[in-house]
Amino acid sequence: MSKENQYQQHIHVFRGVAIIFIVFAHTIPSLDWSDWPLTGKLIDAVANQSSIFFFFIAGYLFQHLSARFSFPQYLKQKLLTVILPYLVLSVPALFIFTVLTERTGMWSWFYDLEIWQQIGLFMLTGKHLAPLWFVPTIALFYLVAPLLIWMDRKLPQGYWLILPLLALSTYLGRDGPYGPIDKVIYLFPVYLMGMAFSHYKKVAMSLVMRWWPVLLLIAAASAAGVVFEWSSPPYWHMPMKAALALIITWQLYRHHHVFGHRLDYIAEISFGIFFIHAYFISAIKVLTVYWLHGTIYDGQEHADVPGNLLTFALYSGLVIVFTVYAIRSAKRLLGKKSRMFIGA
Repeated sequence: MSKENQYQQHIHVFRGVAIIFIVFAHTIPSLDWSDWPLTGKLIDAVANQSSIFFFFIAGYLFQHLSARFSFPQYLKQKLLTVILPYLVLSVPALFIFTVLTERTGMWSWFYDLEIWQQIGLFMLTGKHLAPLWFVPTIALFYLVAPLLIWMDRKLPQGYWLILPLLALSTYLGRDGPYGPIDKVIYLFPVYLMGMAFSHYKKVAMSLVMRWWPVLLLIAAASAAGVVFEWSSPPYWHMPMKAALALIITWQLYRHHHVFGHRLDYIAEISFGIFFIHAYFISAIKVLTVYWLHGTIYDGQEHADVPGNLLTFALYSGLVIVFTVYAIRSAKRLLGKKSRMFIGA
């Protein structure tokens, strides 16, 4: 078996890195960065929208494992390991934000609807828990999987669409009135980019090795656009993360031995971390609000803990540790069925 067809350890490590960045991104708003605004903006620029990495990885692995693609089997696996855990792990958030309190950031008319309608919209958009928009969005990719397989095998020239689609995503941004559909349009080019990188592994590696200074310049300029809040459109996260996805894949291919197997477990349970880490962010928020104010967290935005490198490291570190141990406990309890309940 050629090296290109072997297990992709560098992509496995990348998945571990990406999920840590995603936890970082969702931790940032829980801290008050008014005393360290530039630090907060720099961390936010690096960590925010790291789901772009996840979609790149998803596209890469989809193409890499596509030799024996069977659409019915593919859908069955995704229903059991993505959609079912999404339904199960949504229950606490749905109860909280339809019965106990109101979710901030919802449409003005949302809570005039019947509860079953609120639940339906929450499930269709993933807005009931910050990271869960990912599932309705990735589900749309699952539905077009046969078309993507056909393009990869019969019309690989279609990968040239990545360039205009990246420009479109950079112009439109991630959010819009159509929820998951807007996010699919935004993330489609990086999913295709992951597929193309896998399809043309040797060529892609050599191109990135040749052009990495240009990619790094694009990432740095885009990061400046995020930090200094240049006018949008364009939306700078997309070119920054797309360029970094290529550089990170190339560097991890060369140097993943530096990490060894230290991130293997994090990578293995990364989808489970994606599903449940927001609950621990909220749990810590409840405790800190009670500790600082003597009141119960009411679901409104609170950022009372001073934001700096130390508190950020402690907060996000606790979230990762609690999430990992919760998943490990669930896996021991549920055994082989754990993926159907927690996605890991």
